[in-house]
Amino acid sequence: MAKVIAFTNNKGGTGKSTICCSTAHLVACRGVRVLVIDMTSQTTASSLFLGNLEALDENDTVLTFLKKRPERNIEDVIFESQKGLDIVPSHVSMAEAVTQLASIQMGKEMVLKKQIERVSEHYDYIFIDSPGDLNELTANALVPADKVLLPTRLNRTDFQCTETTIRFIQEAESYIGPRKFRVVVNMLDDRYLPGGIWAASHTGQLYQHAREMFGDILCPVTVPDSADIRTAFDRGLTILEHKPESEATRRLEELVQLEVFGV
Repeated sequence: MAKVIAFTNNKGGTGKSTICCSTAHLVACRGVRVLVIDMTSQTTASSLFLGNLEALDENDTVLTFLKKRPERNIEDVIFESQKGLDIVPSHVSMAEAVTQLASIQMGKEMVLKKQIERVSEHYDYIFIDSPGDLNELTANALVPADKVLLPTRLNRTDFQCTETTIRFIQEAESYIGPRKFRVVVNMLDDRYLPGGIWAASHTGQLYQHAREMFGDILCPVTVPDSADIRTAFDRGLTILEHKPESEATRRLEELVQLEVFGV
């Protein structure tokens, strides 16, 4: 059975899709079977792993089964990426899925889990890129997850949204059971870390605040603020394809080892 890792946060711009795609590709390049499920209206993961999505109809995407009466099942909309993994693409109209799921009287949060169970034996890891809203889509991403990673940037607004997301997960535990979750600080210049030359600055103090606020659920691995990551995505590449020897790649490999293989 596949291990399921969900990426979420109640805020856009925290790097959910970037980290989801980067870690999924790093894992796939180790020779294991990986499936990515894109549930975002930005379609970042879908575009990165499949390229041009204009030819895809709604029924070729995750939208086709996130509803009361699925028109197709998950195995019908799995596409093989040339980057060595499989993906279920999303659609720009993901708000439609929220409406469809909301209309289900009972079990609306179980729809994705039931679909994943149809294909789980064919994969070692399944990565879910969830939207930046706490709604029915997010609940569907949480239910099948063995672990939830919450990327956050180093500012108080992101911290507040991360705390809100954690409360959402904890409140859901009463009906979906406990979930492992970890906060990952993203886009952080290492010079702000303890021992760095800017550790005493305002941003450096914010990192200390994050350590106090999140405690044991804060991942010790931080993802650097890297132009290499941004350039890679602009070129339709993962960081491993663009700069395999970069510090950003090395740090993401540490994240994979600790938070994915260490589930």
